[in-house]
Amino acid sequence: MAQYLLVESKGALDGAQYSFDLAQQLRDLKHTVTIYLVQDAVFAARKSFEAGESLIKDAKAKNLTLLADEVSLRQRGLTKDRLSDSVRVSNMKELVDLLMEKSDKVIWH
Repeated sequence: MAQYLLVESKGALDGAQYSFDLAQQLRDLKHTVTIYLVQDAVFAARKSFEAGESLIKDAKAKNLTLLADEVSLRQRGLTKDRLSDSVRVSNMKELVDLLMEKSDKVIWH
């Protein structure tokens, strides 16, 4: 099994579905998958945002790891208390670790 890192930059209404669908397909093939949300993709992590909640719920059901970039959250005025419990706030140090050492394959969308 491979370790996949999918970095999603598009919002839930603008194409983020691609990474979430791909992640679910990879999990079905028994791969480990982390989705790292950056830029407008962090909006998908908000509580009570219907389009995002659907993506997050499906990801949780497939046991995907969901991370949201702290800088992107801050730039968009999103605080941790406004995020889904299924999403963990992360930072560039962790992203670099994932990119360089902890992932076999990376896809940036």
